[in-house]
Amino acid sequence: MMDTYHIHIEGQVQGVGFRPFVYRIAKEKQVSGWVNNGMNGVHIEINADRGGADEFYHEVTKHAPVLARITRHSFKRIPYTKFPSFRIRESYQKGKPNLMLTPDFAICNDCETELTQRDNKRYEYPFITCTNCGPRYSIVTELPYDRERTAMGSFEMCDSCSEEYNNPSDRRHYSQTNSCTACGISLQLMNAKGRSLKLSQKNIITRTINEIYNGSIVAIKGIGGYLLLADATNQKTVAKLRARKHRPTKPFALMYPSFVTLALDVEINQHEKNAVYSTESPIVLLKLLDNPLSGIAVNEIVPGLNEIGVMRPYAPLFVLIMHEVNRPLIATSGNVSGSPVIYDDRKAVEYLSGIADFILVSNRDIVVPQDDSVLKILPDTSRLIFRRSRGFAPAFFHTVFKNDMPDLLAMGAMLKSTFALTHRGNTYISQYLGDLECFDTRESYRHTLTHFYSLFNLKPETILVDKHPAYYSSQLGKEMAEKSNINRIQIQHHEAHFMAVLAENDLLKPDYNILGVIWDGTGFGNDGTIWGGEFFTYQDEQIIRTGNIPLFGNILGDKMAREPRLSALSLCNSFGLMADIEAKFTKVEFSLYNKILNSGKGLATTSMGRVFDAVASLLDVNDYNTFEGEAAMHLQAIAERYISTNNKQPGRIFEGADFADVISQLIDAYRLGEDKGKLAAEFIAWLVEFIGLKAKELDINHIAFSGGVFQNSFLVYLLKERLGKEYNLYFHKQLSPNDECVSFGQLAWYYRFNTQVRRSRIKVKQRVIYD
Repeated sequence: MMDTYHIHIEGQVQGVGFRPFVYRIAKEKQVSGWVNNGMNGVHIEINADRGGADEFYHEVTKHAPVLARITRHSFKRIPYTKFPSFRIRESYQKGKPNLMLTPDFAICNDCETELTQRDNKRYEYPFITCTNCGPRYSIVTELPYDRERTAMGSFEMCDSCSEEYNNPSDRRHYSQTNSCTACGISLQLMNAKGRSLKLSQKNIITRTINEIYNGSIVAIKGIGGYLLLADATNQKTVAKLRARKHRPTKPFALMYPSFVTLALDVEINQHEKNAVYSTESPIVLLKLLDNPLSGIAVNEIVPGLNEIGVMRPYAPLFVLIMHEVNRPLIATSGNVSGSPVIYDDRKAVEYLSGIADFILVSNRDIVVPQDDSVLKILPDTSRLIFRRSRGFAPAFFHTVFKNDMPDLLAMGAMLKSTFALTHRGNTYISQYLGDLECFDTRESYRHTLTHFYSLFNLKPETILVDKHPAYYSSQLGKEMAEKSNINRIQIQHHEAHFMAVLAENDLLKPDYNILGVIWDGTGFGNDGTIWGGEFFTYQDEQIIRTGNIPLFGNILGDKMAREPRLSALSLCNSFGLMADIEAKFTKVEFSLYNKILNSGKGLATTSMGRVFDAVASLLDVNDYNTFEGEAAMHLQAIAERYISTNNKQPGRIFEGADFADVISQLIDAYRLGEDKGKLAAEFIAWLVEFIGLKAKELDINHIAFSGGVFQNSFLVYLLKERLGKEYNLYFHKQLSPNDECVSFGQLAWYYRFNTQVRRSRIKVKQRVIYD
């Protein structure tokens, strides 16, 4: 008997070719009906008997397009309606939005092939796309996802593109970004003064390539913002870029034209190669060969480091440039150092003209800015995320939160800011937004948050903020909560870290005790001190702070994070240690800083991030940071270099569980002439032992790790090697261990403890939730 059935599919199902996929299945099975995009996913109605309907339902949900991520789907019989054929209906805009936003995708193999085919109408067209690749999140203005509700809305397809768009057998059937040279996006090349050069589209790319050859720096509009491209083999050009960006030592990422060229410079295995050439196409950190052969200026690009960040040309414009240049190029964010990536054309001319010699713009707007994502593949093939942005954000897929989770907004932290929200059963985590101490970053944060409010018509029930009252995200959250007259909950920074890693590993309701090791640079503690070297336990719906490294003085605010010598001085002063560090200061500084430390009036800290800074200074590795985490990166580099050179894993030259005593042993060993690389490796190895001793003391077999310190891949490697057989270890999977994960941790904290809140003042082990 013929009936009518309705299928509803939710998740990442718009902008991935789902409608043409359903259309093809319907034609193959000779089923009548329709498919369309709605405000809550993809909807399908078909005429079929029960067996045919079941078969169709299985086919569209179990063999979905490769870019789709189905989160929920339903199937039901509805009143009979006869359909004469199967067609793709116009999208339905009514109702409340309930969609996963599809991220941007790197150019696919088919489009990259067509780009170089002389007889193809898109030969050398720098904005070639199809249903399998191209921008999505960065261009969407409204929902549901259709061309007229994206930055492509103003580009009317020519007859040829329209024919492809309406042809069910074509790869561009219902491709919302479809265009070609006759109807598509155009380029404009400007000099540093903002004057447009009168060139044809083909000659614009040729001129850009020639300028790069000649040592110019070119700012190029990519998918999520501007990138600065420069010849990585030209030492003078690299030095010029560093001077103009006021970026003396922070490493640059490189874009490689091919795998053949990439293999000349780095060690790369299949898992790493897969990551580089994935649809997300992030920057992947790879180990440099001892003698890179492509000619890159290694010392100028990654001074003092053993690794380099690499990426493929993920957009067709970059493919065209890299194909002709055929050498590695620096590809770094188009911004003024410390500010977010620039995505607006006018601001590019205003701010980048002092850095770039030329600016290459296009007339397709970027709606949402994004940096390139950054990750590393570890020896066990797991991913260590450093920055989650283009290609990954903003959709987040997990199985922890139930559908009845209220609509919440979590404002995140300060330095590695993101926000997160739950909306109608879905979870979204924004792209990395940067350091909110910067005004421009605050504007970018507000812009992206406002965009989400507009897309989803957000009306959160509660706003979650970090407990630190001076964080801009906390202040903005307070302002928004008061304006909307809704609840605001303050959540301690490190508890949010802990809950984030637990939630990622589906451990919010364990039947065993879990030790949380939360190590980072700074977070406002419940006792008024600055936390950062914390041990927590989690069981029976309680988070208990069960330990921390010893307190030491936190002086001179942010200056301490910028000058590792201050951390060294503070550790020595607070722990009563003797070290030869007076020469690192002027006499006036040394006297003044010791007076401040001895006064007992300043803040105290347990920051493991500052401990790494201190050890770097004590070993004469770094006394000043020119970028965040520099000292820790160089400490890791010399440790790994020592291990690699000597082909020997660290032993156990530091003994005991007394933190101050181990620092004293390190100072003494260095004074006696021990190799600083060996000492760095031994110190990191001792931290692993320190964690193991804490787990034994508490008789706990499950350990979870979060915080920026666990971006140290050598530390993570040793943890897995030395504790992995005796303990169950849990690390972040989709998120970075740094403060990017805090917003998600705030959601997880609420999910786990909201039943205790009951809109009243409560305490969870010394903590007042409502202020």
